[in-house]
Amino acid sequence: MAVIGPLAAAGGELLGPWWAAGDRSSAVSYRDGLAEALPDREIRHAAGCATGGDGRDGGASGFAEAVALARWADVAVVCLGEAADLAGEAASRADPGLPGLQRGLAEAVLDTGTPVLLVLTSGRPIVEPAILARAAAVIAAWFPGIEGGTALADLVSGRAAPSGRLAVSWPADRGQIPVFFGQRPTGRPAPGDGGRYVSRYLDRPTEPLYPFGHGLGYTRFALDGLAVTADSLAPDQELGVSVAVTNTGARAGAETVLLFLHDPVASSARPLLELRGFRRIELEPGERGTVRFTVPPAAFDLLDHRLRPAREPGRVEILVGPSADRHRLLSTWIDLRPA
Repeated sequence: MAVIGPLAAAGGELLGPWWAAGDRSSAVSYRDGLAEALPDREIRHAAGCATGGDGRDGGASGFAEAVALARWADVAVVCLGEAADLAGEAASRADPGLPGLQRGLAEAVLDTGTPVLLVLTSGRPIVEPAILARAAAVIAAWFPGIEGGTALADLVSGRAAPSGRLAVSWPADRGQIPVFFGQRPTGRPAPGDGGRYVSRYLDRPTEPLYPFGHGLGYTRFALDGLAVTADSLAPDQELGVSVAVTNTGARAGAETVLLFLHDPVASSARPLLELRGFRRIELEPGERGTVRFTVPPAAFDLLDHRLRPAREPGRVEILVGPSADRHRLLSTWIDLRPA
């Protein structure tokens, strides 16, 4: 195994900008965590380049060693992203891509044809869609803390199954920012409704690269049987929502189920999706379980023109699924009755 990148052996950087809450000297780097967990594997390391810099000081001189190491290995764990001082307070960045020469390092290693597990350490989504698309797998580690190397080793070795889900929408391009699931509808129809004058980019999709709630693991899940306890609700009535979840894979795992509301017609424009709950369920291979939500009456309120909570009668869409990707959400409708 080749462990490559400027953040591969930099355990102290894994604390990120919250250095006061941890001891950098005790942080377990990705390289050391993998070596400890996989003692029967030969693991070699090359930094390849620094986290920043423009290469005028010979910063690309480490590419050759990294490429040779990748060609030698069965798999390359490429650890890229942001140093701790590139995130947190007073650390805004106009370009959310890989800093310095890291994009070139990633491309050089990917060009070897060796399968690449890309580990991104950062305080924000890293916008590098071409690099992410070429990697065999991607782990968004964020700033994982002093046990980051141990956690990565647990996932890579299979001792633990990945079950993390994105708490943000991951942009496909810089020009999409801001991109988020709770945006308001535009004044133009959605793409696919015909005509030129629709809400779209000419050169990029409107959807994020990875939607809020996205995440893969070592198994797969299927959702079906969405049901609600009532088709219409009185102003003081709560709503019960249930959905069946089946582990269709060959390994135990955990799925996170999200509940959204969508009010398409209101006195003020409502978000396309409003998160109103989430549940996590652990299932053995082939096991089927039920996830249940209770939606209180206040969850259907909006702020009126005086910024006061108000309940408006009408149809509301109930959506349930693993992420904010509309194509993966089950939905049904209920009616809110007037007082």
